[in-house]
Amino acid sequence: MQTAAINMNTGELPELAWVELDKIFVDDTYQRPIKPRRVQQILRDFTWSQFGALMLVAREDGRFAVYDGQHRFEAARQHPSISAVPAAIVVLDQAYEEAQSFLGVNINRSAISTVEKYWAGIEAGDETMMQICSVLEEAGCEVVPAGTKSPAPARTSAITAIERAIRSYGDTAVTQACRALREAWPKDNSALNGTMIQALARLYRNNKRSIDHQRMVTKLHGKDRKILVADGETFRKMGGGDAALNIAKVMVEVYNKGLQKDLITLGVKA
Repeated sequence: MQTAAINMNTGELPELAWVELDKIFVDDTYQRPIKPRRVQQILRDFTWSQFGALMLVAREDGRFAVYDGQHRFEAARQHPSISAVPAAIVVLDQAYEEAQSFLGVNINRSAISTVEKYWAGIEAGDETMMQICSVLEEAGCEVVPAGTKSPAPARTSAITAIERAIRSYGDTAVTQACRALREAWPKDNSALNGTMIQALARLYRNNKRSIDHQRMVTKLHGKDRKILVADGETFRKMGGGDAALNIAKVMVEVYNKGLQKDLITLGVKA
């Protein structure tokens, strides 16, 4: 039987202690937003036997940042008869190590959204997330802030799709695609969805010499995005393939309409 890999570098032992609530805080830079219903559930069924210990990071100012257990911390903070909680306290060198610890705890324990993973990755200095950030900034776009429920123009939550597009088509093509979508539909909250980004990045990568950015923006602006998506779905039903492929086909038709030369093509996927 094959023995599972074991990490022998377990790090320094945490300090176990009771910590006053007024010395604990949540770093919103990488933490997920509080879910009030979860807090109320903990309060309703509160018992020390189920509370466990919070994971805290000791800060230089004498306070402690929560990187695991923020809902339990908030429930304890709201409980009228609790002033201190049990905790395992670790010492880390910098804030990005806290974000890395947050990612490690939550990836191993439960699913976190791609947006939460992105912002924690930015704080932790993750190379892939920093690359995505750079591409979006160059395009005048950004990832939705952590905890934001309402979408907005020039913002996206399509982290996985952007990562895949960068890997397939490169930074420049994805930057150009995001910029074009932002400029074509400046008031559309859903313009920067993953399928649209992948479809257009493919065209920018495969038509480097022939594609005219301003023409692409103008042609897309003149086409209702929802109708464009519907046309892509019609193509998919007729010929198969994924959504990005068929939206790319529609974009090629829209761009080439009226042209006699310098037509763009679909080209290979990657």
